[in-house]
Amino acid sequence: MSTLLKLFSPSDIRTLPLPEGAFRPAPAPNPLPNMDVINQGQGDVRSLIRPNVKQPEAPSVSAWEHGTLLTLPEWLARDGATSDAPGGIVLMPTDDPLALAGHLDGLAVIAVEFAKFNDGRGYSIATLLRSRLGFKGEIRAVGDVLIDQLFAMARCGIDSFALRGDQDVAAAKRAFESFPAVYQWAADERDFVLANNANLERAAA
Repeated sequence: MSTLLKLFSPSDIRTLPLPEGAFRPAPAPNPLPNMDVINQGQGDVRSLIRPNVKQPEAPSVSAWEHGTLLTLPEWLARDGATSDAPGGIVLMPTDDPLALAGHLDGLAVIAVEFAKFNDGRGYSIATLLRSRLGFKGEIRAVGDVLIDQLFAMARCGIDSFALRGDQDVAAAKRAFESFPAVYQWAADERDFVLANNANLERAAA
């Protein structure tokens, strides 16, 4: 059973069970090459050290609690069509979130695909949605979502997290309190401790 965490504040985290099969497992590394064959020629042994991972051809999710999740091209093809039901889309790592400029009306949730835990493009997508486009709806991390990523994801403006099925929910909730203070502005608009202190010092001078 997968679990969806919804972050309202570091102390207010709610859970929602998700059915088995709602998420496709993260892709496995490509098979290692036959090094005996490679070493007979001028093969590149880096493929042994860092095997490539095939990117998924389709999102790992196609639905959410209130309906179908459309892909970015499907959403843009609606060309302003409206519906009474809240809308949802899923963005792949290769999608340009800025294509949604002027097309956010009716969107309640944007799922951001993390095809592999060490693929950082989802963080940039979420930051652009919050900081550049001003999206106020739910941004949901889906795919290969692990506990160690949650704090950084939240800083980028992601506020719901579809945990990979093998992750511990109690430990995941604690992850949002990993650092009691932050030292830079981010998409979550959390107070910047050093900047606030500096402002107080300047005001008192």
